[in-house]
Amino acid sequence: MKKNCLFIGTLYVAIIALSVYGYAASAKKPLQSNIERGMYIHQELVTKEKIPGMPIPLTNEDYVVLQSIGKVTNIVIGKFKTGDRTITLITDSNADGTVDSAYTWFVDDNKLDTDPKPETTYSVAQFAQMKEEIVNGKSARLSPNSEGIPYIRMLLKKPSNITKMRNGFRVSGTDPDINLERVSFFFSDNNVNGADLAFEVKYINVGQVRMLPIITIGVYCKDSFDPFVSATAKKLSAEAVEFYRTK
Repeated sequence: MKKNCLFIGTLYVAIIALSVYGYAASAKKPLQSNIERGMYIHQELVTKEKIPGMPIPLTNEDYVVLQSIGKVTNIVIGKFKTGDRTITLITDSNADGTVDSAYTWFVDDNKLDTDPKPETTYSVAQFAQMKEEIVNGKSARLSPNSEGIPYIRMLLKKPSNITKMRNGFRVSGTDPDINLERVSFFFSDNNVNGADLAFEVKYINVGQVRMLPIITIGVYCKDSFDPFVSATAKKLSAEAVEFYRTK
């Protein structure tokens, strides 16, 4: 009798364990991509030759990228919701805030147009505003990943989200349903070597699936001498320090 009770008890525990495991496994929603073709390699500067290799979404989904490596700052805008499907590359090649070149690739016509007056089409003020809108994750004209600086500030309120790095901080956010890291942000002031920013969104919960953004790393800046990038890295680092001290 005791053996039977022991067996039944062990079996009950095993069933409970399997149920918990099954729930955890089912809670991890399938991961889906919305990219028809193309790839964005964030460590490699986008040039006019690389525009046709940028991601083309399966659906009418716009995107935007801020990339700054050394003295070169790029904004790449993918327009797919309305009108001609296009990808535009806007470049400041010497970190002075002035747009030096702009190219638009018409996807369906496979045609590349060169803007003859990029500094007029995109003024210094407009270019600066676009950068600010991208890092803030909110814009009336562009479609940045929505997890920007306001989202970082929300994560900073929980000091366990913060990791101190050599010259800066890493801030992460976990999906509470499956205990999986969903977002990651890095910012660093490297003094004479420029500044770093990296905003990564690994997936977005959409109904019963986890959807990959068209661009997972919407902000990538490495050893950047762009004054805006430097100011943003310093500002975020100063804010992170205050919360990190409470750990």
